[in-house]
Amino acid sequence: MYSPKWHIGIELSQHHIQLVAVKKHRKFWSLCECWQQEIPFDSSLHVLDEYRVILRNILRQWRQKLPKNCSVSIALPSLRSLKKQLSLPNQMSLQQPELNWYLRAQIDQLFPMQAQELTVDYRIIGQQVYFHAARQSDITFWQNLLQETGYHLVAIDIAPIALRYLAKYAQLPDECWIVYYRQNEWLWSGPVSQPANYNHIQNSQLTHIHQIQPLLTDNPDALALPIYCISDQHIPDAQKQWDLLQAFHHYPIKLPHQLGSFVIAAGLALRHGDR
Repeated sequence: MYSPKWHIGIELSQHHIQLVAVKKHRKFWSLCECWQQEIPFDSSLHVLDEYRVILRNILRQWRQKLPKNCSVSIALPSLRSLKKQLSLPNQMSLQQPELNWYLRAQIDQLFPMQAQELTVDYRIIGQQVYFHAARQSDITFWQNLLQETGYHLVAIDIAPIALRYLAKYAQLPDECWIVYYRQNEWLWSGPVSQPANYNHIQNSQLTHIHQIQPLLTDNPDALALPIYCISDQHIPDAQKQWDLLQAFHHYPIKLPHQLGSFVIAAGLALRHGDR
């Protein structure tokens, strides 16, 4: 008998690791599992390899409960990644591979670490180049750890972008802002027409949407778009709120008390939903 493939999203946040499992039947999504485990360290500050055994034990226990036919997408902790923007000179008309050589030469100036320590992706939109960098050691760590614990890793993604995957299946409009708040951390993803407009900030002093709005963009037209907020906590002056269950038609499990902890992992699980 055919068994639908399970799609798994795993996120290591600052003090927890979350797993969400989903599966698709015809056009409808089921939320199959939501698991969370507290970790005894701050993932944004410590070398992950020092805590390999702890993470390995958690992942192995979870893997034993999952079906054989599943694939995994993960997000590196937001605070362990770097984002930069560069304006190309107006007169520049380089083509590949010269353009790539030019941009690689900028990396040493843009990022505080040596370029050889980073894996850097970039996207060019108009005359703007958007860089996103992560430590190669972090990527290798997760590739090896997931292989050791029996997971089939298909993607390493960026936490704020996972918001857009979840919003798609929750039927939120393409042209809106998705803002997620948890434990003094804000993550957001911009409208589909501005795919590079995503970010995060950790700040205990920011508690209202009107404090976040100036950080989203300096484009007044884009700032006029609706802002959809998702959080377990009350966000003052948030006019449009939603929750992750809007993305699912079935959830035949005992739901966690605080679903907001699973927002990024749920988005990651839905990442390859159409494939």
